Amino acid sequence: MRSVTLFGVYLALLAVPAPALLAQEADLPPLEEQSVEEDQSLKALRQVQAYMDGVESLEAEFRQHAPNGNVATGRLYLERPGYVRFDYTDETPFLIVADGTTLNFIDYEIGQVTKWPLKKTPLRALLGGSIDLASLQANISRGRPGLEDLILLSARDPENPEQGEITLYFMPDEAMPTGLRLLGWNVLDAKGETTEVALTDQQVNVSLDDALWTFEDPRGLTKRRRTRR
Repeated sequence: MRSVTLFGVYLALLAVPAPALLAQEADLPPLEEQSVEEDQSLKALRQVQAYMDGVESLEAEFRQHAPNGNVATGRLYLERPGYVRFDYTDETPFLIVADGTTLNFIDYEIGQVTKWPLKKTPLRALLGGSIDLASLQANISRGRPGLEDLILLSARDPENPEQGEITLYFMPDEAMPTGLRLLGWNVLDAKGETTEVALTDQQVNVSLDDALWTFEDPRGLTKRRRTRR
């Protein structure tokens, strides 16, 4: 693949109606006090918001499965707000870097750099904080067979549905500072094809070098290289 499918991500806060206060007539027996269970979707959203606020940086191994069956691996570096680097460590001649405002897709094999405004990519949901989540539109759901505690955040830009959908996967983990672990995500494009990214070997709130958000521009080089720096 020589391009990255980008998906707009918008997220709206879920709301739970507050319990009404019921007046009691003098001639009626007293009502038993009842507790209202917090809506599970709202609870899950709050957990994700806490994750976004509590995890300022992340480093992890990633494994990417493309729709055509190709598998690529590498190291992910992330720092909020707005910075990420997908450093492919196999023979994939690509590099993806977000420098706070722009997402850069660098192809070292053909000497090409493609740029997108970061705010118009799905990574906005991942690289922002709880304020960003509150200003977007998405669906929060919980559980899958055998994974009842799984939290899923799915989003599709209603104004540009052809850009597809992104789903982030979280799992409770008491070893993490916020009690949640980001397992990975998938993107479903307009053709109905899915690209999956899984994370392992995670370290959170680590110190990352500012040089990670820069890259060697391959345009104009006389010799194409498969290595990235």
